[in-house]
This record gives sequence, structure tokens and C-alpha cells, in this order.
Amino acid sequence: MRSLFVIIFSLCFFISDASVFGIKIKGGVQRLMDTVVDVIVADRNEENAENRAYNGTGFIIYEDGYIVTNWHVIDSSEQIKVVTSDDNEYIAKVIGKDEHYDVALLKIDLDQNVKLPAVKFADSDKIEVSDPVITIGNPFGLGKTVTAGIISCKGRNLSGQISELGENGHLVSYIQTDAAVNYGNSGGPLFSENGEVIGMITVFVSDGLRSTGINFAIPSNILQKVINQLKTFGKMERSWLGISTRRMPKEASKLLIGSNVGYYVTNINEKSPAMSTGIKVGDIILSVNGEVISENTNMEYLLNNLPIGEVIPIQIMRDGNKRMLSITVKAYNDEDISFVDDEDNVGKDIPFEKIDGLDLGLTNITRELREIFKISSHENGVLVSFVGSSLIDDIGVGNLIKKVNQFEIKNLNDMKSAMYAAFKDNKRGDKIVLYVQDPLLRKSSYIVVKCDKNKIMKGHKTAKKVSKKTAVQKREAER
Repeated sequence: MRSLFVIIFSLCFFISDASVFGIKIKGGVQRLMDTVVDVIVADRNEENAENRAYNGTGFIIYEDGYIVTNWHVIDSSEQIKVVTSDDNEYIAKVIGKDEHYDVALLKIDLDQNVKLPAVKFADSDKIEVSDPVITIGNPFGLGKTVTAGIISCKGRNLSGQISELGENGHLVSYIQTDAAVNYGNSGGPLFSENGEVIGMITVFVSDGLRSTGINFAIPSNILQKVINQLKTFGKMERSWLGISTRRMPKEASKLLIGSNVGYYVTNINEKSPAMSTGIKVGDIILSVNGEVISENTNMEYLLNNLPIGEVIPIQIMRDGNKRMLSITVKAYNDEDISFVDDEDNVGKDIPFEKIDGLDLGLTNITRELREIFKISSHENGVLVSFVGSSLIDDIGVGNLIKKVNQFEIKNLNDMKSAMYAAFKDNKRGDKIVLYVQDPLLRKSSYIVVKCDKNKIMKGHKTAKKVSKKTAVQKREAER
């Protein structure tokens, strides 16, 4: 207990000064503390009908009583209590909330002529790694606590990396900081040394109860957009083009577009605005609404934050050529989204042909094969019927090869010609890029395949001679 008192006393000592752990805060720290509130949530446990209190943090964004916090702090709550810096308690009502961005907007009723101290927002696009920051929160319900650190990373994509975010880690490019953050800090502000909000703490990494110094904040520029929509509509509208994308393997991206980072279209929704634009599955996206795809691009965030209702340009690469398309951005609606049920791949002994130098067995698509592997009538390509041991982890039986080095193929002859054309250029070495689709799962990917270049070149020339000889024999027979 004594050690806890020492910690709190030390924090209070630093808080009273204009310098926190060596960081000089413009205008002092007390004025920032006055903008931060404790959020206490009462939740009813259905099993024993007992009320349990949960603690979080929020901060005042408008002087007439608007407060922002995390969605996960107030979700499923029966009552939300807000405690301001002068120890006044208020019952807050929810104006709007969004699970995907993890943001909730609250409002408390104030007496006439009462105004609360509100934060000022900074441009989060202008922050730099190593910039000093401080956080103010309510860890473990102790009350306002100040911690300090630096920006460890900006533009962090947490898709699939943080379990607490579920499937929503791709919607925000987060600010990462090493300031000490614990349970109860959620929803608290991340301040710059100028005393302006550059983000809101939303998730942290811990080993049990201790902070590990890895924390993530929603950038202020994104946060303000969400707040404005929650205040106006009570919900957040995300943009929707109706395309799914996937990041290309670096080697494939380098070979096809000369960049380490590339994204390609894996699926197009039939009801989507993208369907009528001419964009196709397999197209490589080069830019969206003027933003060039680069190492720092968070594609999911970019596609979910486009101007709704506007026509935007999207540049793609297909067959090695760049094309500019126009697409009207629509608001996301769950009813528009259709999902494909996963099914196990079907296997069957199918006659196949092997291209000498490539460890695959390939077959032209027939009506029977379309039924077996659920290949629609408008899909073309070459069916993979056998996979050698060198490629077994990259491609599967039943997959459809639709492109070789971005050039569309319809049959085996197209594929042989495309491979020969690829290796005719010595600069390409011994690798080609195949665009492969699983018709059952509707999943597609670019795969880099190593081939025996000499065998492929020799096989093509031999086939050409045989073809020429057959044609001569046919003409002689006709005489």
C-alpha cells in the first residue's frame, strides 16, 4: 500500500509542473487534466443480477458537454457516469457509437451558463516517430494519472494482429506509443507536447496486468471524422466500393510492377459500384483517389474512408498496361454484402498435360470440369490437375490459372505462349508470376513460380516445329 502511495504521490508531483518526465508541456499539465473525465459504467450481470462497475477514460471535446471515449468502454451498459476534474458527477447519454472504429460519443446535461474545458485537436498527419507524448487516464480506477513516452510508430496496420480488435484492426492506421497504459486508460487522450490531442488510446498489449509499453491510439484526424458523423447521424458511415483486395507477395509485386508493395482485386460484389466500372478480379491497384499505393498504404483503411457519393479515380494495371477507371463511392450497408460459403476442394483423377520445366499438371476446362469445380461459364483459364512436390504448398488441385505475368490466358496454348514470351526476356531470370484462383472459395493470389527456363524454351520451339510439320502434312493430304 505504501509503494502505491509513493507512485501516486510521484505522479502528482510531476503533474503540478509544466514538465512531465522531461517533456515540456506548453501551458502546463493541469489545464489538460481538466479536459479529461473518468467514465464509470454500471453493467448488470444477467446470471446473478448484480451490478458491476467498470472504469474507463474520456475527454471533453465541446464545452457544452460532449465527451468522447471508446465504444468498448460503454458497450452494453445500463448506466454511464462521468466524473469531471472538479469531482462533479453526471449521468451521460449515448449520442452515437461505432463498434468498428471503437468510438462512442456521450453528452452530459449542464446547468445554464456552465461550460466545460475542451481539448484542442492537432493534425495527426504531421506527427513524427520519436515525437514526445503524454497520456492522461484512469488506470484501475485510481483516478487521473499522467504517463509520458514517445511515438514509436505511425500508420500501424493491426489487421489480424491484435485479438481485442477482432476483424476491425484494418480500419484504422494507428499511432503506436510507449507511454505506460493500463486497464482504465481506454478512451483517454494522447497529447502532443503542445498540449493538443493527436489521438485516443484504444488498445494496449499486456502480459497479465502490466503494461508492456506497446499501446495504440486512433489518430485525431480519423477520430474527428468519426465524431462528426456520430454527432450528426448517430452512427458512422464507411465508404464501400464493393471490392476485396489482398497484398501481393513482395517478389511477385517486384516482378510485375517494380515495387515491393502491391494490392490486387480478389473479389467484386455483384451489387457494388465497382461492378459497372470495368474493374476485374486480378487487377493490380496502383492508386485510389490520387493516393499512390506504397509501403505505408493501409489499403483497407483507404477503401473505407473515401468520400461517399463522389466519383473518384482508381488506377489499375492489367496485362502489363495502366488504366484509369472512375467509380462512384457508396456508403457501406451490411445488406449489400454477400458471403461465399467455404467448401472443401474436390479431388478427382483427371487427365492432364505437363509443360516441361513446370512442376504442374494442367488441363483445359471442359463442361464436366466446370460442374465438378464450380467454375462459372464466364471464367477462363487452365485447371491445375496435378501439383508436384516443389509447389505443393503454393497451389492446389482445382485451382484455376488465369494469368501468366499479368497476361490473361484461356487455354493451355495461351499459357505455353505466355511462358515462352516471359522467358524470352533474359532479365526475368527463372521465375514467372501466376495469378491463381480457387473457384470454390472465391480466393485468388499471385504466386511466384520457379521454372526450368531452358526446358520451357526448348519445349516451345519443339512444339512449334511439330505444329508446322503437322500443318504441312495436312495441306499435302488435302491435295
